[in-house]
Amino acid sequence: MRGVSALLRVFCIAVLAAGLGVALQPAAVTGAARAAGYESLMVPSAAMGRDIPVAFLAGGPHAVYLLDAFNAAPDVSNWVTAGNAMNTLGGKGISVVAPAGGAWSMYTNWEQDGSKQWDTFLSSELPDWLAANKGLAPGGHAAVGASQGGYGAMALAAFHPDRFGFAGSLSGFLYPSSTNYNGAILAGLQQYGGVDGNGMWGAPQLGRWKWHDPYVHASLLAQNNTRVWVWSPTNMGGDDAAMIGQPGAAMGSSREFYQQYRSNGGHNGHFDFPGGGDNGWGSWAGQLGAMSGDIVGAIR
Repeated sequence: MRGVSALLRVFCIAVLAAGLGVALQPAAVTGAARAAGYESLMVPSAAMGRDIPVAFLAGGPHAVYLLDAFNAAPDVSNWVTAGNAMNTLGGKGISVVAPAGGAWSMYTNWEQDGSKQWDTFLSSELPDWLAANKGLAPGGHAAVGASQGGYGAMALAAFHPDRFGFAGSLSGFLYPSSTNYNGAILAGLQQYGGVDGNGMWGAPQLGRWKWHDPYVHASLLAQNNTRVWVWSPTNMGGDDAAMIGQPGAAMGSSREFYQQYRSNGGHNGHFDFPGGGDNGWGSWAGQLGAMSGDIVGAIR
């Protein structure tokens, strides 16, 4: 499981060059699920000036942080209600941490919106609070996300390797600074969330989007030997609001990230660009199950 693996399908054959293994295709999971046994925490965030709802399932000193898609629910993570995460990951010897309320945020620190300081919360405030109050280790965790959460997970692992040694991206936006994709992200945030994305890192042409871009900083993931898992289907169907209507940007940026990661010597990744599945919770829930053994192997 430690080598780079990928499933070569359809037009991705030319992109994903030789030497990669075959990725398993999980069965889809449909419907909402809610597991018993997890705690509903309210974790204070000085950076955001409020308490953040966090679903927490105790299972060991190392945890997987689950980050929602763009239309994240305000009170309970969609990973809990739609993604079946607590049932999927329970009993595997790891803890599960699923914050809610991160809609339309990219899980980053916004320059012009103090209520969106998610990088600070996820990389500092939350792990410190869990270490002090729930006995978790300060580092050695995993971050996994869908859509905007895929970006968030990869950025957390790239920029905070002391905290996160595994990053999983499902239908993620992994090259946001590219002129091929930044306009799509801005348009989608405005259309679906009513949010001006220029308040995040400024206007894209000013250059600060590159400071936060996993593609630009793929060398960090390669150098740190961070375990990465990237899944993005060639099928453009799925949940429009969760994807801000831009599944093509997720697919294209994930493929370009793969090439950049490999060109920087990255070899500890799993990449899958299948023709089946879609950009929605049925597929994302199944992928969490598919990667669960990989997560446990990396952080337990």
